[in-house]
Amino acid sequence: MDFSKSKIKYLIIHEIGNKLRDEKVFLSDNLQPLDNHLEKVLLNYFLKPFLIKEEIFNLSHSSDISLNEIYSYSKEVFQQSDESTFIQASQNMAKHLYEYSLHPRIVSGELIIVQISGVIWQNNTIDLIGIFKSETKDSFLKLLKKQDIITIKDDTGINVSKLDKGCLIFNTGEGVGYSVLNIDNHNQATDYWTNKFLNLSPVNNNIHKTKEILKICKSFSEDVLSTDYDTDSEFTFKNNYINYFEDSHSYNLDTFVNKVFENDEIKGEFLNYQKSNEGSFDFNMSDEFELSQKNIKKEKKKIKSTIKLDTNLELKVLLDKDNGTKNIEKGFDESKGMYFYKIYFNEEIK
Repeated sequence: MDFSKSKIKYLIIHEIGNKLRDEKVFLSDNLQPLDNHLEKVLLNYFLKPFLIKEEIFNLSHSSDISLNEIYSYSKEVFQQSDESTFIQASQNMAKHLYEYSLHPRIVSGELIIVQISGVIWQNNTIDLIGIFKSETKDSFLKLLKKQDIITIKDDTGINVSKLDKGCLIFNTGEGVGYSVLNIDNHNQATDYWTNKFLNLSPVNNNIHKTKEILKICKSFSEDVLSTDYDTDSEFTFKNNYINYFEDSHSYNLDTFVNKVFENDEIKGEFLNYQKSNEGSFDFNMSDEFELSQKNIKKEKKKIKSTIKLDTNLELKVLLDKDNGTKNIEKGFDESKGMYFYKIYFNEEIK
């Protein structure tokens, strides 16, 4: 995305309270005036966080896309492209968000809705609608210069380097719910922005498929290997599947299962697990696609690799592309009646 020549066409700010706490919604009737400096600051605040977002979504509905409120209001704005339509549609979006602001952890905040023109995205120059909600306020200091003194004053406001929640709706792909980029930095606490207010579904591209196969591997490890098999089997699987993804340009089912699984029993368990949980994953195991290395690197950092022992010891095992868990050997000492780990190494690293 290139927004170096973009312009803010319309911008309006509403305030959304928590409906559960009987907080109100304040709807503005007029647009926010802008000067060149403020416009530049806001364009960076609105668009820069999305430069690293890869996964694309569509606005969706279970029966008819026209019943998705945000889709309908966005369509009006794109088709009419006048001030009064934009203001009315933004107010309807604010009311729609208010209806879903029912979780006790949802905090009141400003809802900023903007239409931006001249954005270059996927080699096309198009308009977009941005919807942003601020949920946190930061403290900052203001310096006031008078004739004979500079004074300091504390204040609170929105940090333009942090975006709490926001989405960009591009004026492309109208028939499938437009193309959407989304950020929700507080989705662990509440789940109303992405799934209820916007009702997004991921575009089934290579990035989404990579995330889904990683999700299947993680769930299989947690649901099956960690409960029915020993730690060695679980670590070997984690190491093998991460190595496969890191070393491969693309995914193929036959290559995957032959390289990842050294044990035919566990291989069968994995295929049966995937088949019995097809409804939980938006992915067909027989698909072939290019792997997203960025998502693989993120997943590798999340993998837990600690063996906790009942003798107040913990072993931290780092996934290693070359050696993996081959430098750890598990055994049983009959004289002590206890299991043991034997660790091989060349020298200690200080």
